[in-house]
Formats: sequence, C-alpha cells, structure tokens
Amino acid sequence: MKKELIKQNYYQSVNNSWLEQAVIPGDQPTISAFIELHLGIEKTLMDLAKKWELDPTGLNENLKKFIKLYQMTKDFDKRNELGVKPFNVVLNKIKGLKNLKDFEQAFKDLTLESIETPFSVGVSQDFMNSNIQVLYFGASSLYLPDTSYYKDETTKAQLIGLFSQTTSALLKLYGFSDEETSKLLTEALAFDALLVPVTKSSVEAADYVKMYNPVKNEDVRKQIKNFNLMDQAEGLVKQEVDQLIVMNLDFLNAFDTIINETNFKLIKSWMIVTNAIGFASDLSDEIRIAGGAFSRALAGIQEAQSQEKSAFYQAYNKFSQVVGLYYGETYFGPVAKEDVKKMVHEMIGVYQERISHNDWLNEATKQRALKKLNNLSVHVGYPDELPPHYDRFKVGSYDKGSNLILERLSMNRIVNEENFMKFNKAPNKNIWEMPASMVNAYYNPLNNQIVFPAAILQRPYYSLEQTPSENYGGIGAVMAHEISHAFDNNGAKFDENGSLFNWWTEKDLEAFNTKAQDMIKLFDGVETGYGQCNGQLTVSENIADSGGLRCALEASKKDSSHNYDEFFKNWARVWRQKSSKEYNQLLLTVDVHGPSILRANLQLSNLPEFQKFYQIEETDAMFLPKEKMVSIW
Repeated sequence: MKKELIKQNYYQSVNNSWLEQAVIPGDQPTISAFIELHLGIEKTLMDLAKKWELDPTGLNENLKKFIKLYQMTKDFDKRNELGVKPFNVVLNKIKGLKNLKDFEQAFKDLTLESIETPFSVGVSQDFMNSNIQVLYFGASSLYLPDTSYYKDETTKAQLIGLFSQTTSALLKLYGFSDEETSKLLTEALAFDALLVPVTKSSVEAADYVKMYNPVKNEDVRKQIKNFNLMDQAEGLVKQEVDQLIVMNLDFLNAFDTIINETNFKLIKSWMIVTNAIGFASDLSDEIRIAGGAFSRALAGIQEAQSQEKSAFYQAYNKFSQVVGLYYGETYFGPVAKEDVKKMVHEMIGVYQERISHNDWLNEATKQRALKKLNNLSVHVGYPDELPPHYDRFKVGSYDKGSNLILERLSMNRIVNEENFMKFNKAPNKNIWEMPASMVNAYYNPLNNQIVFPAAILQRPYYSLEQTPSENYGGIGAVMAHEISHAFDNNGAKFDENGSLFNWWTEKDLEAFNTKAQDMIKLFDGVETGYGQCNGQLTVSENIADSGGLRCALEASKKDSSHNYDEFFKNWARVWRQKSSKEYNQLLLTVDVHGPSILRANLQLSNLPEFQKFYQIEETDAMFLPKEKMVSIW
C-alpha cells in the first residue's frame, strides 16, 4: 500500500502493487477481483468436466447430458471436418424466404429455434402485476454497441469499417464469393441503418420502466399492416393475446416503413449476416475464431479463447444452472448458506433502522418502504430448484448424424416452447436468473428478490479468514448494494410485491428525484483517465453503491472489533480492475455501473466518516465538501 497516496487517490494507494503486477489474460478484456474469482471457478469447473468425462459414475442425468454435449464441443477434428455444412440448415431456411409473406409464415419456427430476426416476442413478468406473465415485443440489436457510435461520423466510419472487414473475412470462410459477400454486407448494413433512429441508447434503456408500453391487440393490428404480428404471437403462446408490451414505441410506429416488401432483400441479407456471426462458434475452429473478431476488437481482447476453454463454455452455457447447482452444493454447502443468510438479514435490519430514522421521508412513505423491505425475498448460495427444460434436453452425437447446430436448435426450441407456455401464468420465483457458479449478485424488482450466488462468496468479498470489518467492506457492502436497488431510481417505482406502483407521497418523490439528480451531478463528467463518467447512465448503480456502502459501514460500526481502515481498504480492494483502453471506453458508453476507480474513490469521498478518519483536507484530491455530499439511503 502506498500510504502517501491515501489522500490523493485512495484506490491507487490500496491497489498499487496489484495494479503494477496484474496481467490481463489474453482472452479477456480485463482483470479484476471479479475476474480473478471467475478464473478460479473456471479452472475448477473445467477440471470437473474432464474428471466426469473419464468417470460419470454418480452424476445425475442432466450432468451426464452436459458431459455428452461437452464431448461433442471438444471434438474439433470432427467440427473441422464438417466445416460449414451444419450451418446449411439455418442458411437454407433464410434463403428459402422469397418475400415478406414467407417470412411471416416462417416467423414462429425461426423464433422457437432462436434464429435471429429483426424483431422478437418473448414472455416475461408484467410490470403492473408481477404475478402474471405477459408478452413483450422489441427490435433486434444494432451491429454497433450503442446509438452514440452512429452519431459521430469518424467513430462510425472506423467501427463500421472494422465490422465490414471482420465480417467479410467470416463470410468468405462460409464459402460466399467476393461479390456475394459485398452484396450481403452492403444490404445488411443498410438495414442496420434503418434501425438506428428507432433504437434506444444505453442511457435511455437504463430507465427500464420506460420500456413498458402496453398496446392493445386491435391497436397493434391497426398500426402494423405489413406483417400479421398478433397472429404470430398468438400462435407462439397458443392462446389469445389481448395486448403486447412494446419495449420501444418508436419501432412500433415506424414498423411498416422498415419492415416492408421493398426492404425485404435488406432484411434477408441482414438475417444471413447476423446468423452467420451468431452460429460461428458452433462450426470449425477457423470460423469460430473469425466469428468473434469484431467483438474482441471492440473490447481490446488480444486473442480468442483456446479450443479447450471454448469447448467447455459451449457445453456449460447450455447447462450452466445444472453445473452451477453442483458447484454450490459441493463447494459452498448448507452451513455456509445459512451463515451468509444471517448476514443478509443483518443488513436488512440496518436498512430498516436507517429508513426508520430517515429525515427526508414522511411517515406514510417510510411505512411503505419498510413494508417493501420486510417483504424482500433472500436467496443465497444455490437455488432450491432448476428450470424444467433441462429434463427435456436430449443430447445426440456425431455418430448418429447430429452436430452442434442441430443440438443448439433443438435446445433452443425446448427452452422457447417452455417460455411461451408461461404466458398468462404466475411466475416461479424460485428460479434464478444466473447459475450459482457465476461471480455476481442481483436484485429483481419484479420479485422484490435479492440473489447471492455461491461464487461471489469468497475472498476478498467474504472469508472466515478476513476480519469482520473486511467482510463488511466486501460482501456486506455488496449485499446492502443489492438491497439498495429496491430503492434506486428504477426499483423505487415497484411495490413490495414487485408491481409497478407509486407508493410515494408527491413531496417525498420530489425529494427523492432531487437527490437522484444530485447523484447524477456528483458523477457526471468526472474524468477516469480514459473518458468521462456518464452520471445519467450510471445513476441507479451509484445510488445502490452509496446506500450499500453506508449501510455496511453502519453494520460494521456495531461490531466490537470494527476497524475503519480495514473496512475502507477492502471496499477499495474489491473494485480493483485493470482493462484494455478499448474496454474502458466501451464500458463508459454502455455500462450502467460506474467506473471502478470512481466506485472506490468517489463513493468513499462521499462519506463523512472516511473524510474524518483519514483527516482529508481541502487541498487533498480525495476531499469532497459537505455541501456536495449526496446521502439518500
């Protein structure tokens, strides 16, 4: 630790040695505390896969299916021998579409197999009543990661040029001639350009309540004349649909000017190019590597994943929750699960105190906030049940005429059929959105639920070998961060049952919005060394960081062994990160989380206890005047 930097750059002070020595893996855009844990778990799981392949004795049926798929993904000799042939099943479906009517008739089949189309429908919980599941409708993603990349002509030209170069090389590996490749790319990019004006930016999409726009069946039919969307939607859910939840009204309003017979050749080329990129990972090694070239360049990743690692993830990604459950039960276990649950409930208790003693909310709003907090569902370690689609999976083999694309299409169909059958039914809130083996945590506002997978419950976040203050500065703050999401600028719009409902008094909501604006101002435009932070994009995560840090500190102070230095150091330690320049710049554009250096430094500067403990003075870079400090939760 560089003590002389404590008052100037606390993040650098704590992490100096690590930042000097850390090496970004060639197949990663970054190295961080998160990624270090991820790489450790990755090795554990890959070693397990090799062990299970040699001896599957004692494995449950779904783990055996995982191993069977893994044996297919790792057989690169067979994949290279097959070349592009497996993709023909996808390509022929697209090539067979002669006009918009053909596309309409094929839409159901394409959707069930997750073959990319310019728009899609899917089932998810209703914002207005989270105990029922409804149908959402939205447009596909753009080729570049955000609409802002299209606005700057220089940036656009550079990135579209890079996309064209890498995709052209890929299409030629598929066997397309120079002339065909040029035509496909020109038309695909022309269609992509049509989507840009009706696509939300990352900042706009961060306010996800605005993605909820119910439109009645008859109004959709009046709006869209070129494609019978409602009949297709009803065919997928096998019942009548009274309304669609439109994620972007701009796209709906412009639908017929974009999706029409005149543009059909553009749509068809876009589908070929998009799916050629999307299915590249299932083909020969040369095509797999070429298929990821553009995304690697965007993130500054130096090399493609090794064959061994790529093969593992191809199988793991299809069975992640199955493998994750084994990981959680084996390496975490029920005792640790209960211990961590106690810590979460301790954080909830501290939050209850802070809300009860809040000085800017009136009593009515406090009671609703406490009701929401008391209704918070806590999930730790690993889930109690898995999605049922795993039981329906059947894995083939090369010997019996299968290949990775056929396996993928079959599994996609099973997963999507299951999803569409959820329409108009209550959700199963025991199903997790991520595997227990993922280093992460999340809050789901529609379930009013926080989830802490086993993988994150390790040093530096949590360890019995760390002091209580270190654990509070690590996992305690992460726990309180997720609790805070129930009361950030998005989560605060949902009630204790997870439904969209304004439970605030007008005066309190105005006060909250003012404080949220103050948080935006605190971070907006702050230099990071690779660009300025976007306060609007990152506001929800910054509110959660602030609330989580304050709540965890309060909990730590209650412990008889509380140590400010240990607490603050571990907070800075868990946000250590070293990334490529390209990745840092990409995150500033699309990531709702604040840059790591600001999550460490600016959030600590925003704490009076930090300023006092280290005797930060006005001339110090870590100083923040009290009048600029933002305290919400």
